[in-house]
Amino acid sequence: MNFLYPAFLLGGLAIAVPIVLHLLRREIAPPVPFTAVRLLRKSPVARSKRQRLRDLLLLAARVVALLLLAAAFARPYIAGAVAGSTLRIVAVDRSYSMNAPGRFAHALDLAARAIDEASAGERVAVLAFDDHADVVAAPGSATAGRMALRGISAGFGATRYSEVFNKAAEIAAGDDARLVVVSDLQRSGWDSDDRSVLPAGISLDVRDAGTPASNLSVVSVSVTPDHVTAAVRNTGPQARSGQIRVEHDGRIAQSSTYSVAAASSMDVAIPFRSPSKGSVSVSIDDPEGPPADNSRFVVLDAVLPPSVLLITSGANSSGYYVARALAALERPAADHIDVRTSAPQGLTTDDLSKSAAVVLLSTRALDRHGRDSIASFVRGGGGLLIAGSADVEAAVVSAIFSWAPTTTGTVEVPASVALSPIDLRHPVFRPFGSLSANLGQVRFARAWRVAADGWEVAARFTDGNAALVERREGNGRVLLFASDFDRQWNDFPLHPSFVPFIIEAVRYVTAPHDRGRDYIVGAGPAGTGSRPGIYRVGPDNRSVAVNVDPREGVTVGMDRREFAARIERVDTTGTSSQDVRAVHVETRQSYWRYGLLLMLVALVAESFVGRA
Repeated sequence: MNFLYPAFLLGGLAIAVPIVLHLLRREIAPPVPFTAVRLLRKSPVARSKRQRLRDLLLLAARVVALLLLAAAFARPYIAGAVAGSTLRIVAVDRSYSMNAPGRFAHALDLAARAIDEASAGERVAVLAFDDHADVVAAPGSATAGRMALRGISAGFGATRYSEVFNKAAEIAAGDDARLVVVSDLQRSGWDSDDRSVLPAGISLDVRDAGTPASNLSVVSVSVTPDHVTAAVRNTGPQARSGQIRVEHDGRIAQSSTYSVAAASSMDVAIPFRSPSKGSVSVSIDDPEGPPADNSRFVVLDAVLPPSVLLITSGANSSGYYVARALAALERPAADHIDVRTSAPQGLTTDDLSKSAAVVLLSTRALDRHGRDSIASFVRGGGGLLIAGSADVEAAVVSAIFSWAPTTTGTVEVPASVALSPIDLRHPVFRPFGSLSANLGQVRFARAWRVAADGWEVAARFTDGNAALVERREGNGRVLLFASDFDRQWNDFPLHPSFVPFIIEAVRYVTAPHDRGRDYIVGAGPAGTGSRPGIYRVGPDNRSVAVNVDPREGVTVGMDRREFAARIERVDTTGTSSQDVRAVHVETRQSYWRYGLLLMLVALVAESFVGRA
């Protein structure tokens, strides 16, 4: 018997408490001198043998309960209890290159044979991998492993062998195992000349499903006003030719012919007057290779600058200074920000979907639907900048996200109080550099007293109260300034530092936004699927194109000896590996649960004996 955390056994010393109490509470009758003993009436002795037995049973139950509690916390396990059980891990490549005609069916057949080879008592686990590895059958019976194979299909991901070895080491958890890798052994599954690590206790068995001899693929697409140019790659030993098509709105808009020499690529220019928005796909036919890389999608929508929505009270001055500050980024600039305004009443999800960030300058007449729209916008990845002012009700701000009270009230600010950043490396203050002292020239008359719970403080007033705080809400970011931006409670808008402060604050809350348009399967933003295509994502509902990784289409394989040479073996007999094995064995046995159950039985018995 071993213990994962033997230090907890010292808790067993607590048995001294009930033992000492038992000894101290023994009733020893004191001697009383009395002359006429014969005149005393006979009476039974209260301290009988039964009473002593009862006390001993109570003591034993309490001691046993404490010992079991200490042992349970020490997490006992028997090191040799599972020594005779071995593990076989079968990993099946499900990358899109395996979808070449007949390839994946052959791989499943190889995997089934590997499972059938498991000896009696050998546990079987099944993995499916591409650019990540998933456990489709936890270590168990061979029958469960064979059933799991039926649910595996080739997808659209690329091959990454390192994921297999990491997952296999995790499942083995320091135990000896046999890893069977069924794959087409694509060379592109290795990152450059990197080597993967596999514990020495895991033996490797590589089963080659075969690499397609030839593959045609559309590697990239570029669009100009009058042409679509597609790069077509031929990995086969013979020249290939055929038709290439441009599809728009699900219909073939234009087609052309191509001819690609053996083991080479070429750009094919297709005359096509492309629309200003929407998407197109370029596709070819290839009966020999995997179909996933026969087409490629492109978004035509112009990359719009981030848009900011100002929610104002409707008064002439509300939002004026913020809008002017953001307008300082002239439209020709690459980082130009479009500004729109809206009143709180009637705010809709559609208003927010066109924006990357919202500046909340008023909550007057903000109804329940508007509050829910703002909450969904931020949790979906949008940014929110809040100005603490007379037009913004702290209770409404808290209600939007179901926060605890945001402020403890509004207070007068002494004239000597100024704004002081805590960390000049913060993204809002980084551009100020040595000029950050200019922020100290701003004078405040009133400000919110922000309750710091749940917030990270980026700047304080010189009286110690929070001035600029931030927090994450879902996938978005919220930034709260404790005074207003409309020159009612301070003179900040009159200072040169106001313009860069507003610009950097808006940029910071919109920083989580990924405005890219082209992604690889598995690496797209939230809202994209596991298949190539066009998706709508983000709070601005922009279109993005998701395509397969073109590297997977290079059908250059390697033999099993070369594959094994890319793996570095590491010794797992060290102390750290023994600790990992101990954790794994203890988790599997979980004797501590029985210890706690027996402790409860002892306490119940103690309760019954005590009442007797």
